[in-house]
Amino acid sequence: MKITVKKSVFKKFNSLKIAFILVENIDNKSKLNESKHLLHDVEELIKLTFNKETIKNHDLISPWKVAQEEFGSKAKHYHTAVEKLLKKVLSGKSIKSRDVLTNLMNYVALKHIVPFGVDDYSKINGNLTFALSSGKEKVGALRELKKGALYYQDEKSILGMKLDFWKSKKTELDNKSKSALIHFEVMLPVTQKKLNEIVKETAQLVKTFCGGDVKVYFLNEEVNSLEI
Repeated sequence: MKITVKKSVFKKFNSLKIAFILVENIDNKSKLNESKHLLHDVEELIKLTFNKETIKNHDLISPWKVAQEEFGSKAKHYHTAVEKLLKKVLSGKSIKSRDVLTNLMNYVALKHIVPFGVDDYSKINGNLTFALSSGKEKVGALRELKKGALYYQDEKSILGMKLDFWKSKKTELDNKSKSALIHFEVMLPVTQKKLNEIVKETAQLVKTFCGGDVKVYFLNEEVNSLEI
C-alpha cells in the first residue's frame, strides 16, 4: 500500500505532522476487560480536569479550532475524534468499545489530547490518500464535503473527514480484526519529539494488550508519501 498526503494539505496546515502505526497479527478481544479498566482511569481524570470551556481553549486543541473556523459558521466545534471523546466523557456517556484496540486508542487520545484515526487494515482497498476537498466529493448518498475540508480515502471510497469529524463504517474495527492502521495528525504546540513519545507509548500498549507486529511511519511536508 502507498500512503500519500497531498502537498496542498501541508501548505494549508503548515505545522502538520502525521504518524502511522501499522499493527498486524493482533488479538483484539482477549484482554478486553483490561483495556476497559485502563480507559476508565483516564475517563475519571478527564472528569476532574475538564469542562466544556477548557475543551474549547485547550492549547492542544486550539490549533485545530483555528483551522476548522476557515469552514465558516456552519462547521461544528467538536471536529476531531479527541474532542468528541471529551464531550462524551463529560456528558457521562460510555466510550468503551467491544474491541481492545479501540479502547487503547481512546485512552491514548484522552491522555495526550491528540486527534487520531484507526481503520481495519484488511478492509482498506488499495492506496490511501489524504487531501483537501474540492467541494464536489460526497460521503454517502447526500452529504457533500465542504470545500477545503481535510479527508482521506482509499481507491474505492472516502473513509473519513478530519475537521468536521466523520468516519466511514466500512473500515471500522471489531473484535475479530487482525490488523489495523492507526494515524495521529498533530500540529504545534505538539512537537516531533512529543509525537515520537505518543507513538512509542501506543506501540508498546498494542504489543502488551494485543501482541502482534508493529511498524511505525511518519509523513511531513518534506516526505509526503511512503510504501508500507
